[in-house]
Amino acid sequence: MTRTTSTKAKTVEATVTSKGQVTLPSELRRHLGIQRGSRIRFSIPASGAVKVEPVLYDLEDLWKMADRGGQPGSIMSFEEMNAAKARRRW
Repeated sequence: MTRTTSTKAKTVEATVTSKGQVTLPSELRRHLGIQRGSRIRFSIPASGAVKVEPVLYDLEDLWKMADRGGQPGSIMSFEEMNAAKARRRW
């Protein structure tokens, strides 16, 4: 694992198993707020780096938020809403 100062990007490495599995390093889990049972999303652009982020909302969360009306700090982007809808099993 390579580290730099806190104002610069950090680099962490992990090994891929024969089954294609990776254990996320603890520093990355802490940074993303990932715990056991958390979901993560990989965004794969046509070119450039892959983006990894925690899945913060599920479709049921969207319906609950809509039922409650607008709540300060609970604004979701269209991308987050579409991603949650895409995970829904109809």
